[in-house]
Amino acid sequence: MGFSDKMRETLGSEGAQLELLTDEHGWVAQASPGQSVDARVRLAGGTKTARVEGLILRLVVRHRHWSDGQGMSFNEDQAQELESRSHLMPAWSRDFIAQTRVELDAEIDAGSERELTVHVPVPEHCDRTTAACTVTLHVQADIRGQIDPTATGKLRVA
Repeated sequence: MGFSDKMRETLGSEGAQLELLTDEHGWVAQASPGQSVDARVRLAGGTKTARVEGLILRLVVRHRHWSDGQGMSFNEDQAQELESRSHLMPAWSRDFIAQTRVELDAEIDAGSERELTVHVPVPEHCDRTTAACTVTLHVQADIRGQIDPTATGKLRVA
């Protein structure tokens, strides 16, 4: 085993991987504020067996706002009121609004796949999805001895 192989093994780069499965429109799930949704997660084994202790689910809301490059910031409504918006640049804020941990304590064998359904609570205060507001589900696997794999997908909140 060469140095590069030892480094990859030490860092866990050949370990398990995560994927959030989406519908035909690219959404992980659709929900309303205050409801819970089910999301499908695929775990794929790497080059050796991995013990998945749990999944950490985070909901992230991003809002678009506009900046004039001189420190002034405008929300969508304020930007629409301007005569000219050609000097504005889009920027995004990012807020974590919820986090949940799903305990698994499961092994994923090398080269195998396992599909799981996880229950994701959407808080009452979650904003609805618009052109200026996106809601994403971020999933991170807790795997001892490996860099924790992650996956991100869009959640439609209506």
